[in-house]
Amino acid sequence: MPAEPDVAPATASGPVLPLDLEPAEGDADAAVTRVYLAALQHPEPSRSLLVAQGMRSDVVDRCLAVLEDRGLVRLHGGGMVEVVPPDISLPTLALTYERRARETRSAAHELAQVFFQARSSSTAPDPGSIRILTSLDEVAAATAEAIAAGTELVRTFRAPSPRTDAIFSSPLHSHEEPSRGAGGRVLDMMSVYDTRILEAPDVLTVLEARERGGERYRFTSAVPFSCVIVDDAAAVVDLSAFDASGSGSALVRSRPMVLALIALADHLWALGSPLHRPGGGAAAEQRDQQILSLLAAGAPDATIARQTGVSQRTVERRVRALMDQLGANTRFQAGVQAARRGML
Repeated sequence: MPAEPDVAPATASGPVLPLDLEPAEGDADAAVTRVYLAALQHPEPSRSLLVAQGMRSDVVDRCLAVLEDRGLVRLHGGGMVEVVPPDISLPTLALTYERRARETRSAAHELAQVFFQARSSSTAPDPGSIRILTSLDEVAAATAEAIAAGTELVRTFRAPSPRTDAIFSSPLHSHEEPSRGAGGRVLDMMSVYDTRILEAPDVLTVLEARERGGERYRFTSAVPFSCVIVDDAAAVVDLSAFDASGSGSALVRSRPMVLALIALADHLWALGSPLHRPGGGAAAEQRDQQILSLLAAGAPDATIARQTGVSQRTVERRVRALMDQLGANTRFQAGVQAARRGML
């Protein structure tokens, strides 16, 4: 004769859904969830009723203690279990988890500092101080991870690369969002871009959006590779300029290496020139201001023509005229003289 199916006992409100209440070995969370669901289905749940459904008594006791600690049930004499209405208990529990998550994120940066400082004094190399990244997705994820733990300043320098192209092709609204670190704190952003980036389409529109998001930026020539440095705790070295897949890039937490990258970033910032926006005045004056600004940033005539919407021949004539007007022998001198005279 075939065995009877394992069905939970009926209640006054009707049959209860059958539940497999014996958790897998070590599956504590699953056991707690099953006990909670079983208690929810009975109008008058009790310890003995839950045990009768096939779960060991010691497991039921542990799970009920956890549920009471989470505010989901109240335990009374005689083994009676009162389930707190879920529309009250679950939002309260969620708020508790959110608060703990915020506290954990806020502590992550300080704990990471302690972790890596302790290992920086060790003579043995720490494999955790440098993590090799193998794809552009890993570069993006490591960057987001580092920034999320930041507290003050993010330094960036960028060379033309697939990763840089991906950033500049992101939706415009994403550039307007400020970068936020631990606890949602808005981080200061300083970026140095290679002048060749100005050759990308709509780059000035993107830069204006990033400026609205709080980024300060400058341009210089021959930026060797890209890097994002968060405070003095971490840096993401992007080598996709050398390997389009992003393979060989790295998340660096070695303090000496991070400090070396900070020194390079600050050096590039000192060499860089800001890109000034045209002020008021006639259209011709605004165009000349934009030409001078791009000139000071080191942009070639072809790039200036593309960004100003005029022919390269027109740019060449205006650059020559502006150099004569400023008494400059080189394009760099023209940019310096324009800045000194307040033309930018």
